[in-house]
Amino acid sequence: HGYRVALALILSVTVTNALLAVCPTHTGAPPEEAPHFDLQHYATGDWFGLRNTLYDYGIEITGGYTTEPAGNPVGGIEHGFTYLHNFGFGVMFDLQKITGISDTTFLVTVSQRSGRGLTQDSIGNAISVQQIFGGGQTYRLVQVRMEHKLFDDRLELAYGRLTGTADFLSSPFYCQFVNNGICGQPPAPFFNMPAGITAYPQGTWGGLVQVHTTSKTYAKFAFYDGDPNNGDDVAKHGANFGWGNNGILLMTEVGYKTPDGLWSMPSRYSFGGVVHTGDFPDVARDAFGTNLFVSGLPGREHSGQAGCYLIFEQMFYRNPGRDTGLNGFVTFVLSPDEDKSPIPYYLNGGLIYEGLIPCRPHDKTALGFYSAWFSGRQRSAQKAAGLPSQTNETNIEFNHQIQITPYLYLRPNLQYVIKPNGLNRIANALVLGVETGITF
Repeated sequence: HGYRVALALILSVTVTNALLAVCPTHTGAPPEEAPHFDLQHYATGDWFGLRNTLYDYGIEITGGYTTEPAGNPVGGIEHGFTYLHNFGFGVMFDLQKITGISDTTFLVTVSQRSGRGLTQDSIGNAISVQQIFGGGQTYRLVQVRMEHKLFDDRLELAYGRLTGTADFLSSPFYCQFVNNGICGQPPAPFFNMPAGITAYPQGTWGGLVQVHTTSKTYAKFAFYDGDPNNGDDVAKHGANFGWGNNGILLMTEVGYKTPDGLWSMPSRYSFGGVVHTGDFPDVARDAFGTNLFVSGLPGREHSGQAGCYLIFEQMFYRNPGRDTGLNGFVTFVLSPDEDKSPIPYYLNGGLIYEGLIPCRPHDKTALGFYSAWFSGRQRSAQKAAGLPSQTNETNIEFNHQIQITPYLYLRPNLQYVIKPNGLNRIANALVLGVETGITF
């Protein structure tokens, strides 16, 4: 696969240099107001007026395509190259326009994924270097979501088929990055509560309450089926409408968000908690109390799991006369019971500069990282069994998003994975890729 990796690198560098050599042909920012479909902002335009007519009557149809081909010419278990993509589509029904029910919407979203993951095929690290790998690489029903806004939008209610990490443990800055250690959400809860929490493109039954306590503060609480994978085989494609048999997932978050925080610039601080009432396996001991890495038996079951997280977002510099500039974030995730938490400590962070190159005001340049620390009890058990022991995995990513039009971007990216899967025996991996995104 070496020639493919080289080709990906050459293409990435060539396209980047060509686009940065000239100022952009478009200068308009993506629309901030209610959608108005046209060929400037959407690749498929307004469908000869039909799309805008449907929107006026309360039916908004959206879609997009993302692909993240990447290769690792250095390090990993072996060198390789993979292609994968995600098509996402959604229909939002504004029930105020359709039926007269005020401030109520009904959302249905679907996803189609295909391709192979570079982490899974070649590198062998724990957290995917391509965030759109997962969910079965097939087509799926994602969300079926009814939402109400009450009391001048101070109270929000949502219920139906929901995705937990769409409402919690999230940041608008995360998906400026390609790796799954940042984009989407910090993945530690998915290791610590296997099959107990959902992320796109998987939905499950749930309900959400959010209260805007002041203009700058909020609190929200939600419950979800704690066993969303129950009966969810590939043939059902997300339409497994039964309830699982491994407890309930509870999530809560409080936050403070202001446009004039530190240095009179936008700030956001969020603190959240996660509690799962189901059963989860021990990371080191089997049901007989012996080392599971020796016996080969499953870990003994523990009742319940819990964790918390902290998100800090801050703008550090504003471009003169614009709302863009340098933003940063840090996220810390804690699940301290090392008996049942494979990744008890997790940290990520990043800096994103929009408009670093003056003649390309909507391009974004980003530098970010994550570090995942594996359980000390698991490490001790691995050592006792004479196996390589997992310590921590770190990924550093640099990328530049080239905003070609409001609906099309390229994001050449470089990642360096340090101690893949927390193991010294896997060589540090250099990853080269190009993400492409199109809004239909």
